[in-house]
Amino acid sequence: MRFITDNKPRQDQGEEVPLMVIGAGLPRAATSSLQAALEKIGFAPCLHMAEIIPHADRMRLLLAAVREKDTPVRQKMLRQLIHGHYAICDLPVVFFTPDLMDMYPDVKIVLNGRPDPEVWARSAAESFSFIFSPWFKWTGLLWTTDRLWYQLNGESKKYCQELFGDEDIFTARCYNGYYDMVRAEAKKRGKEVLEFRAEDGYEPLCKFLGKDVPEEPFPRLNEKKTFQIVQGILIVRGLLAWSALGVGCWGAWKLADHFLQS
Repeated sequence: MRFITDNKPRQDQGEEVPLMVIGAGLPRAATSSLQAALEKIGFAPCLHMAEIIPHADRMRLLLAAVREKDTPVRQKMLRQLIHGHYAICDLPVVFFTPDLMDMYPDVKIVLNGRPDPEVWARSAAESFSFIFSPWFKWTGLLWTTDRLWYQLNGESKKYCQELFGDEDIFTARCYNGYYDMVRAEAKKRGKEVLEFRAEDGYEPLCKFLGKDVPEEPFPRLNEKKTFQIVQGILIVRGLLAWSALGVGCWGAWKLADHFLQS
């Protein structure tokens, strides 16, 4: 299950390869579909948040990079995180778009988006509100990756506050501010940006990246449905962990009481 487990081979110990494509759009802008498409046309593996969340070491590295203010140190962390990937998209890009443009001068920038920022805001809130809530903080407290995920969400709110003066990231204002920032940073560096929607299909993407168009439909992965399932799994496993802890504490207390009375 995406975001819960990851069966892809680890790339961080393999050969270093050049990062060739950045999918710079926000989560809930068809990032999973874009990942699948990029891998289909020759940019595999493509790093997505779904391959980071299940791994505590990757989550710690990402968090450390988000919090690091020293640019050379932060970029060294990013190279470690990205190592072995030809493309990257979703949240790992959002925090570091200017860094990635500077680190990889020849990288191609695909700005995947949604037609209506207001629709994106509602969709993002429906999908992600739970993982930003105190309910997730406490249900996931006994799972290392869930604790780190909640901390990363806090950093997302800080990032939005610093850039756009609004801690609520599920707004059209945040959406527009972020996309305008990406365009401005690319223009500053003289870089071309492909404005892309999943509805556009393979043709503009392949033309921009110099690849042949596959003879199959563009991938359409249902991120909203995936997150509904993920939320249920997070709640169930969190409650089971707390139940197991409670049973363990009760058993330890009963055992101690037995020895004290014997």
